[in-house]
Order: sequence, then C-alpha cells, then structure tokens
Amino acid sequence: MSRSDHSNMRIGCPECEARVDASVPPGPGIHEERATNRLQGRETACRNCGHELELYYY
Repeated sequence: MSRSDHSNMRIGCPECEARVDASVPPGPGIHEERATNRLQGRETACRNCGHELELYYY
C-alpha cells in the first residue's frame, strides 16, 4: 500500500454547508528564520452545489 504525504481536510461549504473533502500537499510551514514563507493555494469545488472554494496553506 502506498502512503500519501498529502493532508486530508474536511471543510464545510459556505453555500450549502455540505462537507467538502480536500487534500493539500505538505508545505514548509511558517518559520520565523526564513523570509521565504510562501502562502500557497488550491482550488476545489463542492460536489453538492458546485460552489468553488480556495484553500490556502503554508
């Protein structure tokens, strides 16, 4: 069985309150010593109503 380094997230759709499952790849996180903290994003859509969601992470 292969293991994924993606983190699974469950969020609520702001339009219909359905559960939206999404995964984000691992990031560097926030480090005060580094000036290269880059906010990254990923788009997904609710399977119930089609509302587009944007997820942001470090």
